[in-house]
Amino acid sequence: MKKTKLLSPFAIFLLGINSIIGSGIFLLSGKIYQDAGTKSLLAILLAGASIFVIAFSYANMSKIYPENGGAFIYAKETFGRFTGFVVGMMTWLLGTVTLATEVSALLTALKMIVPNLNTRLIGLVIIALLGIISYFGTSIIADLDNITSFVKILIVLVFVISCVWLVKSVHFATPTNLTDSSKSFGGFLSAYGTIFFFFTGFSFLPVNAEKMTNPSKNLPKMMALVMLTCISVYLIIQAITIGTLGGKLPNTVVPAATAFSKIVGPIGIPLFIIAICISIFGVIVATSFNTPTILASLATTHEDIPLVVAKTSKFGTATLAILLTTVGAMALFLSGNYVFLSGLTVFMSFVQYLSTGLANIKKKFIVIGIGTVLFSLVLLASFTVPVLIFGFSILIVLVVIYFIVKVDDEHLEEVRKLKNGQ
Repeated sequence: MKKTKLLSPFAIFLLGINSIIGSGIFLLSGKIYQDAGTKSLLAILLAGASIFVIAFSYANMSKIYPENGGAFIYAKETFGRFTGFVVGMMTWLLGTVTLATEVSALLTALKMIVPNLNTRLIGLVIIALLGIISYFGTSIIADLDNITSFVKILIVLVFVISCVWLVKSVHFATPTNLTDSSKSFGGFLSAYGTIFFFFTGFSFLPVNAEKMTNPSKNLPKMMALVMLTCISVYLIIQAITIGTLGGKLPNTVVPAATAFSKIVGPIGIPLFIIAICISIFGVIVATSFNTPTILASLATTHEDIPLVVAKTSKFGTATLAILLTTVGAMALFLSGNYVFLSGLTVFMSFVQYLSTGLANIKKKFIVIGIGTVLFSLVLLASFTVPVLIFGFSILIVLVVIYFIVKVDDEHLEEVRKLKNGQ
C-alpha cells in the first residue's frame, strides 16, 4: 500500500493561511469601519486575541484526540454521540455555508466592475457546476490551491507595498459621516462579531490532523503562528485602507481595490478585483470538494449518520453527500446577502467554539476552557436577530433529525464490517 505523504509544518502554515485569509478583509473592511470607526483596529486586535484563545482550546484537545475531525471529535468523545452528531453536522454546515458565502463574495466583488450582473442565477449555476465536477472527481484541487495561495500572498504584498505611501494621519480622525452606532458599544460589538468571520477558516486545520506529521506537537505551534500572522495582516490592511480612504471607506464595495486605484489609476480597480476573485474562487472550489467528505466521514468513520450518505459512485465520490452539500449551498445562497451569510458562517463556528470550550473544561483545561466559553457567549451577543433565528432554527432541526434518523446498532455493525473489509 502506498504511504500517504504527510504535511510538513511549513505546509500546515500555508494551509492555515489559505484557509483563513479569504474575502472578509477585502469586502467587509468598510462595514467594520462603519460600525466602529477607527476603533475597528482595536476590534480586530480583540477578536484576534479571542480567536487565539479559542485556537489554543482546539490545540489542547488535538493533543488528546490527534485524529481527523476537529470540534466534532472533541464533542463526541467528551459528551457522547448526540453532542457529536449536532457539532458534526454543524461542521458540515459550516463548509456548506462557507461555500454559499464565498460564491456570494465572488459575485459581490464582480459587481463592482460588472454592475448589471445577474448574481442569483450565476451563483446557482456556479454551485451546481461545482457539484457536478465534485461527482466526477478531479486532481486539480491541489494545483488550484497552490495557485490561489500564491495569488493571495501576492495581493497582500502588492497592496501593502504600494498603498502604505498613501496613508494620511488625518484620516484616522472619526469622520462626521459615520452613524452614531460607530461611537457606541453596540457598533463595536457588531464589528467584533463580523471580524470573527475573517478567522473562521482556522477550524478546518484540526479536521485534517491525521494528514500532518506529529499533529499533537506541530498543530498547536502552527496554529499559533498562523493566527499571529493573520492578525498582523488584517491590522495592516485595515490601517492602510483607513489611512488611505478615511470617511469614504464605508462607501466602497472593495475598499482595497479603490485604494489601489489611487496608485495605478482606474485600471487598478478591475485588476485588483480580478486578483481577489481568483483567490476567492480557489476557496470556493476547495470548499465544494472538501465539504461533502465531512458529511461522508460522519457516516463511515465516525458512525453518526446512515451509511447511505457515504455510498460512493463508480468515480469513488459520495453521491448523496455531494447532492446534499450542493442543494444546501444553493438554498443558503438564496437565503440572504453576503453580510447575512458571513454572520451565519460565524454562528456555525460559534457552536463549535462553545462545545470545544466546554470539552476543555471537562478535560481540566480550566482557564483556556472558560476563556473560550466566555468569548463564545460574547460572540453570541454580536449576532443580528435574523442570524440568531436562522441559526437556532437549524439547531432545532438537527435535534429533531437526530431522534428521527437515530443511528442504530445494525448500522454500526454494518460500518464496522465495512471498515474491516468484510
